[in-house]
Amino acid sequence: MSYFLFPGVTLLMTISKEKKIELVKQYAKDLQNAKNVVVLWQSWIPVVTSTQMRKDVLAAEGKYVVIRKNLFMLALKEAGYEDVAESELEGSVVILYANGEEYAPMKVVNKYAKEFAADKESNASVKFLGGWYDKKWHNAEYVNELANIPSREELLSKLAYLFNYPLQSVACVIDQIAKKAE
Repeated sequence: MSYFLFPGVTLLMTISKEKKIELVKQYAKDLQNAKNVVVLWQSWIPVVTSTQMRKDVLAAEGKYVVIRKNLFMLALKEAGYEDVAESELEGSVVILYANGEEYAPMKVVNKYAKEFAADKESNASVKFLGGWYDKKWHNAEYVNELANIPSREELLSKLAYLFNYPLQSVACVIDQIAKKAE
């Protein structure tokens, strides 16, 4: 049920019981299909940035959903996930589902979190509260560590650089020896 105050402005009222049941079913379905689930806290994120973040997470084969905490807690039980105290989920909470690569959606959000932290003029912020891996709850520190692990491509490029560096050094030495011989 919603009421229109002004053109383009809607005041949301409580949702019906049927809608709540539908939301719990949708949350449970998303939980069962996800490889891992991460809980985020967000604050003061501009709509444009939030929309772009959602698009980037979707491109990384993830899902970014602002949830209703009580209904989500019911869905956790229904999907067989380990319970977490609702008090640990402070403020405006977002759930990040990873459907493709397990850590790609977290890396996208982590990139935005670093941008928000670097921008001293903005009040926008995002932080990890925790997450479920193999249906077990892990704290924010664990999730932060996973979000900061380099991707496979990054690791391969660093490895290639490590292999290439000694060859470049040898080539420079040989070049200098050839220049002195001339």
